[in-house]
Amino acid sequence: MIRGPIMPVILTISAPLMLNNLVRSLYTVADGLYLAQLSPEDFAASSFTWPLNFLFISIGMGIGVASTALLAHYLGSKQGDKLQTYADNSLLLTFLIGIFLSLLGFVTSPILLTWMGGEGQFLAKANLYLKINFIGLVFDFAFFTYQAILNSQGKTKVMTMISACSMLVNIILDPFFIYKELPLLNLNGLGWGIAGAAWATVISKVVLYLLAVWMVNQQSDIRTRLREIRFDWQTCQDILRLALPSSLGYGGSSLGFTVMNSLITSYGTNTLAAFSMVNRLSDIVMQPQMGIGMALTALIGQNMGAKNYDRAAMIFKRSIQLILVMSIMASLVMIFFKQPILSLFIKEGSDLDLWQQANEYLTYTAFIIFFMGLYAALNGYFQGCGQTKYSMFMTIGRLWLIRVPIVLALRYFSNLGSTGIWISMLISNLLIVVWGFIIYWRNDWHELSKL
Repeated sequence: MIRGPIMPVILTISAPLMLNNLVRSLYTVADGLYLAQLSPEDFAASSFTWPLNFLFISIGMGIGVASTALLAHYLGSKQGDKLQTYADNSLLLTFLIGIFLSLLGFVTSPILLTWMGGEGQFLAKANLYLKINFIGLVFDFAFFTYQAILNSQGKTKVMTMISACSMLVNIILDPFFIYKELPLLNLNGLGWGIAGAAWATVISKVVLYLLAVWMVNQQSDIRTRLREIRFDWQTCQDILRLALPSSLGYGGSSLGFTVMNSLITSYGTNTLAAFSMVNRLSDIVMQPQMGIGMALTALIGQNMGAKNYDRAAMIFKRSIQLILVMSIMASLVMIFFKQPILSLFIKEGSDLDLWQQANEYLTYTAFIIFFMGLYAALNGYFQGCGQTKYSMFMTIGRLWLIRVPIVLALRYFSNLGSTGIWISMLISNLLIVVWGFIIYWRNDWHELSKL
């Protein structure tokens, strides 16, 4: 990670992360494909809960980002004495916070969904799906520490393998849990509907966590066990200091998406379903770019820790070039294969309005993904330098300062309808990337990367 040809290093570290992200995206896509066969309402209800679920998870993600940056930095600077302490206390924080938030989310789920505008049968389905998912939240949190341990060492292939196993569990369990009779197989299922999709996801998260624990103890140079942890308040403060901006950024983003969902819901179930469908599809084609962004956190962290400042700058430059090429390819796929892609979610002869809205948003998304890739690269660079505050500003600013105001303005001062939502998505991603590059060009990263 701190020597050798740059492009092969980027690809070696990021390629497994691309696959890993793709595998994890298939969690939601699998649920969506299965639930879409039940009804658009079931599909929309599962998507409606995503911002709230992500709001709670954001704290754990922030700790994971901070742990990755800190562990990578100390690996690069060869301060091995600090590695174990930081890994241990990161696990302790994620485990305790995960338990607390899992209980809090389970209790407050119906209240929060009502505030978002859910009502009637739609609210009942969304609440059932979300409450079950909150049961698995503690496993999400604990997993983030093990993910940080592996990613900071560049052991991204391991993450891909265990994520693939977890995804297979989810895909196999989904139809058995959701349907009373499995399509094509003539087998009986449990028929739990939307609740079945949630339970399949929880079980797959348990599998993911257990595999991550096993792999860290088998293949990692940094190992940690909960019963052997020695609490160190100063270490926890260091982790939380870096984690707080990332958590606030992710949390602010999820709150923004909560508001967005409330606004989108006011346009009707079809608009919410179209928004959710296309987002799940764009998540898949965006995974190569997102994988490079994630790899940058460890790559930049280790090289900044080793004082390889010129190499870190070149890694970022080469990453941008790769991301632009990948974005062009993804955009072409979305433009030329719109019809078969959408037909995976929308049944033939289904609501014409739903098809038209999804088709329109997919066209806008073909251009949005360019800026999303650059956004991921900037976030990875800032986090690798330990400057998580800039990632927070980008994440929160994109939604609260740009997107939500534009959506509101176009809703009340234009006749664009749902098209205004797609326009706001494009403009907000463009402007925040411009701001991110301004921050990159104006700062001395040699000094800012000293943790």
